[in-house]
Amino acid sequence: MPVSALTSAFTYSSGIQRIKRITNFLGVDAVLPPARIGREEHEAVCALVWGRKQTAERTRKWAATQNLPVWQLEDGFIRTAASNAHSRNTYSIVVDEVGIYYDANVPSALENFLNVDANFSALATEADLRRYIQRCHQKIVGSHVTKYNYCADAQLPAAFTAGEQPVILVIDQTRDDASVNFGGMSKEDFADMLDSAIDEHPHARVIVKTHPDVVAGRKQGYLTALAEQRSIPLLSESINPFSVLKQVNHVYCGTSQMGFEALLCGKPVTLFGLPFYAGWGVTDDRKQIPRRTASRSVEELFYASYDWYTRYCHPVTGAHWSLEQCIDHVILQKQNFERNARSFVGVGITPWKRRYVRQYLRSPSGSLTFTRSGEVAKQMIDPAAVAVTWNYRAIDASHSLVKQGNEVWRMEDGFLRSQGLGSDFAAPQSLVFDQAGLYFNSHATSDLEDLLNNHDCTLAEIHRASSLISLIISRRLSKYNVGSKNNPEIFSEAPEAARKLLVVGQVENDASLHYGCRDVTGNEDLLKTVREQNPEAWIVYKPHPDVVAGNREGAVSATVLEATVDSLCSDVDVIDCIDACDELHTMTSLSGFEALLRKKQVVTYGIPFYSGWGLTTDRHTVDRRSRIRTLEELVYCTLVAYPRYLDIETGEFITPEDLVVSVGSSRNMKKNKNSYWAERQVRKIKNVWRGLNYAP
Repeated sequence: MPVSALTSAFTYSSGIQRIKRITNFLGVDAVLPPARIGREEHEAVCALVWGRKQTAERTRKWAATQNLPVWQLEDGFIRTAASNAHSRNTYSIVVDEVGIYYDANVPSALENFLNVDANFSALATEADLRRYIQRCHQKIVGSHVTKYNYCADAQLPAAFTAGEQPVILVIDQTRDDASVNFGGMSKEDFADMLDSAIDEHPHARVIVKTHPDVVAGRKQGYLTALAEQRSIPLLSESINPFSVLKQVNHVYCGTSQMGFEALLCGKPVTLFGLPFYAGWGVTDDRKQIPRRTASRSVEELFYASYDWYTRYCHPVTGAHWSLEQCIDHVILQKQNFERNARSFVGVGITPWKRRYVRQYLRSPSGSLTFTRSGEVAKQMIDPAAVAVTWNYRAIDASHSLVKQGNEVWRMEDGFLRSQGLGSDFAAPQSLVFDQAGLYFNSHATSDLEDLLNNHDCTLAEIHRASSLISLIISRRLSKYNVGSKNNPEIFSEAPEAARKLLVVGQVENDASLHYGCRDVTGNEDLLKTVREQNPEAWIVYKPHPDVVAGNREGAVSATVLEATVDSLCSDVDVIDCIDACDELHTMTSLSGFEALLRKKQVVTYGIPFYSGWGLTTDRHTVDRRSRIRTLEELVYCTLVAYPRYLDIETGEFITPEDLVVSVGSSRNMKKNKNSYWAERQVRKIKNVWRGLNYAP
């Protein structure tokens, strides 16, 4: 095959073709239907089928005519954290060229791997690999990372755990599930399993964990009626498996993955079927599978199945993941679910933002309703509900909710927001939810100010912040990422000896000026003050993009510009401007923070969040800010610990590093161009429509 040839996998399954990032998982250039073979300059690598589905037979027959190998695909053991368990945006996939792990009738690549002692020599001899697998094991159990992660942690009902009796868990499964049909289980086996659990533990409390789909009537199980006949209680809630397993003493299972998760928790497991973890000496097996001849530890089973056998792929960037990277991503989702595990009422939030806000505040243990501010009293039925509002517009200190003692979270755009202006209704890829105030309000504290005053950064956090700074600089990221990128010679006319000052304008009715300025309160005041204090400097003025776009207030008169400014740069990337200057002067603009990242001198005339920590020259001070911070500490608190980040396309919570990579890549593909007024209005309409209909 020529080095430059493209490779393709072929399948009749439209479901496989719709899996996001499927080519990244498989390492091919395209996944195509067989009808397109020979019509494109692609080298056929394999045919694809999904597990043991009956619909796969057509693909198998076609593959035989083409002399192509068949790759069996299946979900990995950590699939998603989305509310839709069948989302096409999956974290992991199993690719098996021999069989498939849940089919006990024939070997699989996983079974073959487990049968060979030499495959585990590295785990036994390489300390780094052993520590890595142990760390992944501990993270999964400690953070309750399972297959479908949009589920709550909860205590078992008190009636299940009352007294000193041991608790025996019997796991039901959905009828005719592939792992049941191909894993040696039958209807009679499920009945035998329940009766054995009762007979073998006469002094224990036996409970049956049934599937939520059975309770909802979407599917049938095997044990619901039998449990009722035997007066065995049913646990039907959608609770995280690890949360349940840690509260029981022994598990009886057919072929469910939950049985292996019980092993990871150190629980004894009795098996009535033949799942992938049966027959290796770590379970009480009621059926035998002679092909499995080796003895394996739980750690070896975990290494083989979760690490060696499974492929992981970042749902946003498409990069290949390690097992630990996938686990860490799920932990990030779960951390945000935990932050959101409460009842929210969104107050006065504009309709186009509501679906985005809902995604930011989603949780399997939470709820969110929206209301106009005048309807709050009627809507706030739950006295513990948290009111969420956009900055200070709908709820101020005099509002009845504040007086009643309801907790109020104030929301605002994050510091790496989007590719496009907020005033053009571009989707926000980062938001802050502040329980104390907001970062731009210098009159009171905020969660960010509390972090900067009190959080002691670890060495790992300092290193992370340093790497993040380098990444942001290399990708040339700013808050909105707009403006032309023509490498302009912004200060080319300045005298060689002159200090080059960049003055950054702002939106004059912006809350950051109202809450962050004292004597210099507008763009004209700023320019006059800077010129007065720096009469010999060369001053370049960059107005705010929203002002240039005509969306917001803040234009400076020609008279003031002529008297104070040597050069004007309107449609120029702010990063180009910062790179070219010696100093940046601002009231409260985020550009001052972006200049600090690039080791520029910054002079503030208001009180932005980044002033008062020993990194800027400040016209005003705040006594509350009592600590000297390094740049890395400021960056960690501001960009990592404080905001929340969301990938708009997938709806996944992401890290700031993920956002920088994805936005930076998008900028490289789409060069910004000057937009006429009509084009901007069309963009606004499209963005509003996307917000109103947003559904990742």
